[in-house]
Amino acid sequence: MCGICGIQGKFDHNTVKSMMALLHHRGPDARGLHQGTDGVFGHVRLSIMDPEWGNQPIFNEDKSLAVMANGEIYNYHKLAQELKPRHKFKTGSDTEILLHLYEEYGINMVHKIDGMFSFCIV
Repeated sequence: MCGICGIQGKFDHNTVKSMMALLHHRGPDARGLHQGTDGVFGHVRLSIMDPEWGNQPIFNEDKSLAVMANGEIYNYHKLAQELKPRHKFKTGSDTEILLHLYEEYGINMVHKIDGMFSFCIV
């Protein structure tokens, strides 16, 4: 189980790092920090899907979007096949599918996802 945290509107790396430390038990395998235009976001990872390349945040092709997630997208193989003609996938992680769905469908992307999840796209 992974953990997601962040502060919107402030660029307070130390507070987000403290939040990540409190979430360490949820994701002892990797940590990621991202400063977006709207704040600082953190992720602690329990590596299940694509342990080698699935560290987060994961960025889209032009690095204009980043995603951090927890959970599992059950239908990500089907969704990836649908999106592969228009997007380049860098990982085998189900999390990456969220970025490309968001690019295609905006917030309506959630209607296409089957699974149990929480995520943040910045």
